[in-house]
Amino acid sequence: MTVLLRPASPGRSSALVALVAAVVTGAGLALATPVAVLTVSDGTTELVRALDRTEPLQYSYRQSIYEVTVFETLAREGNALRIQQVRSSDIRSIEYFGWKGEPAQSNGLWTEDSPRSVAADAELVIRITPAGEQALSTTRWRVVLKPEFGETVVRVRAQDRPWLLAVLAGAR
Repeated sequence: MTVLLRPASPGRSSALVALVAAVVTGAGLALATPVAVLTVSDGTTELVRALDRTEPLQYSYRQSIYEVTVFETLAREGNALRIQQVRSSDIRSIEYFGWKGEPAQSNGLWTEDSPRSVAADAELVIRITPAGEQALSTTRWRVVLKPEFGETVVRVRAQDRPWLLAVLAGAR
């Protein structure tokens, strides 16, 4: 039995090449599209979590002077983080910030919004304490720092990463 292969018509092979090129380009663009993330690193280990540009970030910790939990609400401003509000059960831990506003009570906690003069920081530097009560969280995830890093210093940054790198690093 003899099989004759006909060469593909020039129009058909050009269309196939164009289709493959479009698929490869589309996949490349999708994988390289920047996504907003939060990174926490001690210089050796890096933790990556999704942090949308408009999503609030909460940093909570035990304030060592008054021994109460403080909740800082942070907002992403470009690739920086800015404290927007602070909450605590003890008014003194709010006053400790030295803002000129007047703390108010809401849902059993003292709260105060930061003045607009408080600048955004390119990174937050956090010393993880022996008590280990420090955590970062959004509505989608929560990370307690001491179990992840131990007692050390970490740097927290808002960044944009290519989608594929963010997924491979564990952003969720």
